[in-house]
Amino acid sequence: ARGGTVLYPEMDVAGGSLALRDSSRLSRLTLPSPILSCGLSFGTESLFATTEIDFTTSGLAKSANGSGFFGLWSAADYLGWWTFPGEAYVSWAGEYVSVAAGRFRTGIGFGDSNLFLNGEAPWYDHLEWSFWFGPFRFFSLWGSSSSQLSAAEYAVQGIDWDVDNNHDAATESVTAIKMFTYHYLELVPLDWLGFGLGEMQIVGGKTPELAHLLPLSYWHNTYSAGSSNVMLLATVWTVPLRGLLLRGEFVMDDSKSPSEHGTAKPNCWAWEAGATWVLPARPSGWMLTLDAEYSHADTWTYARWQPYLTMYQRQTLTGGWNGLDVPLGHPDGGDVDKYSLRLVAREKSGTRVEFGYAWTVKGPVYLGMIATVGPDFVPVYYDFDDWTNEGDLDALLGSTRKHVHGVDARVVWPFARAWKLDASVDFRVVLNAGHVSGKTEYETVWKLGLAREFGR
Repeated sequence: ARGGTVLYPEMDVAGGSLALRDSSRLSRLTLPSPILSCGLSFGTESLFATTEIDFTTSGLAKSANGSGFFGLWSAADYLGWWTFPGEAYVSWAGEYVSVAAGRFRTGIGFGDSNLFLNGEAPWYDHLEWSFWFGPFRFFSLWGSSSSQLSAAEYAVQGIDWDVDNNHDAATESVTAIKMFTYHYLELVPLDWLGFGLGEMQIVGGKTPELAHLLPLSYWHNTYSAGSSNVMLLATVWTVPLRGLLLRGEFVMDDSKSPSEHGTAKPNCWAWEAGATWVLPARPSGWMLTLDAEYSHADTWTYARWQPYLTMYQRQTLTGGWNGLDVPLGHPDGGDVDKYSLRLVAREKSGTRVEFGYAWTVKGPVYLGMIATVGPDFVPVYYDFDDWTNEGDLDALLGSTRKHVHGVDARVVWPFARAWKLDASVDFRVVLNAGHVSGKTEYETVWKLGLAREFGR
């Protein structure tokens, strides 16, 4: 390609880091529970704290061998692929306020493909607090990402690629910091109707100011255009019938106004619509739930030219040479359409059976792409041709969209005392694999586990 060679975040030209590019594999390749873990939890009526150490090689980050089979625990090398603790936090809850700090899962939004704060992420290192009173609910979060950059990423981060719009020369220096904050306000005027409005920001390459951290400050990039990135969320949900939830979300990353010239950033939006129906039929004490969802993200949504402002969280593994780049928004990043249907059956004893189908259409744009153009590193962005030659972006990426048809099934069966059987299978047909027209690949992931909890 005339534009050069594309480097993804998992390819460090200095021979260092390896990061997972296909973040949708996170949930597929992660075990439901660690092979072995031990921890400590304690609490009172309003205070709770927990921490754990697990001993599981992270197969989701490792490369498969020639057979493609890499599901076994490799005790000899687990230290090189260890993220620990997997969960450790302290929380306090009062009548109207709750606070939690540490490493644990979280998310914003309904459904599987959260557009604003990815609920599939293994964990976030963060502080969050919530306040609720009457029909109002408020949520705020400060989170951090590993500030590690590859040689190519550092070269890009240190150059001002937005000379037309960046009015802050201080951003030409680089401070090794990447953090993100979220604010979300929900109004529930009726039991069956709710509205939400939220804002997120990423601060990267500079030391955060107080304006970045205050929970009720908005549109932070007004004060630091070259070192912060913000976006807006609007949500609505309703329960028009007993057992039926309808939901919708809209995210605005950037919008191009009529007065902006042709080289301005195009519209970067995302939206999601879904429905969850608790079926009226309840055979022998089972509850059946059917969920349908459609989500979309525009080509350059969540993307920026600076690695520190691109909307992903980097989770560095033991040793610092390897890591995971987890999108903060849609689990597949931008340039994607996804349709899904899932049936879940739950029984009072805790038995769970589910079946799902998903069709994902993914374009060739991924978060954090960098190209080599001669001796230089150039971020792959909508204005790539302005830095190279006309037509280079199309020549570099092409337009072939990858189609993934996936079916999965899972059974969770508690039996005896504290014992649980967990089995699942995930099969996918990938058309235009690697965005190569006509190339087809097949992926199968199966898991079978038997778990017991002690000391509870």
